[in-house]
Amino acid sequence: MHIARIGGSVVHMSEPIDEPSRAVQIREVPGDVVDILQARAAKSGLSLTTYLRNHLVELARKPSMAELYERSSRRDWGVDRSTIVG
Repeated sequence: MHIARIGGSVVHMSEPIDEPSRAVQIREVPGDVVDILQARAAKSGLSLTTYLRNHLVELARKPSMAELYERSSRRDWGVDRSTIVG
């Protein structure tokens, strides 16, 4: 298990990045945003690249709102509409 610091908290990364990785380039990021992210990375003891990669990994691991909605719409909640609406 790998441990990374994101923000002020410790995040446990269950799997190392063993598969081939790909570069991602983000253009037109405002300078003040980059400055803030660099400061946060430094405060966490991480390079900006590592800090951003950790955040992207965590973001990808969490389902989006659309994915959560899709899951919940397929789930049998045991209650039908007429019971709720009355």
